[in-house]
Amino acid sequence: MNLNNFLKQDRELANRKLGSAQFLLQELLPDEIKDNNFDECIDLCLSAAEMFKDIKRMYHSEQVVQLHEIAAQFLSEGLDVSIVKRPVYEP
Repeated sequence: MNLNNFLKQDRELANRKLGSAQFLLQELLPDEIKDNNFDECIDLCLSAAEMFKDIKRMYHSEQVVQLHEIAAQFLSEGLDVSIVKRPVYEP
């Protein structure tokens, strides 16, 4: 998996979650299917699905990751970078 689309602080966690989900689905699930333990199959799949949802939340486009890294560099040099929004004018 390409970890470039994750913020630096999220990369290790995303990699661990992906590894855990793969372990559940590739190592544990086949044995439970063989044993006809369908309740455990459902639990394993739901656990993996939750991990994939977490990974999806951490995933960002490359541009977002690059902007975040640039903002972090500015912040490390003492420049406060924050979002500026246009004022909303009501007619």
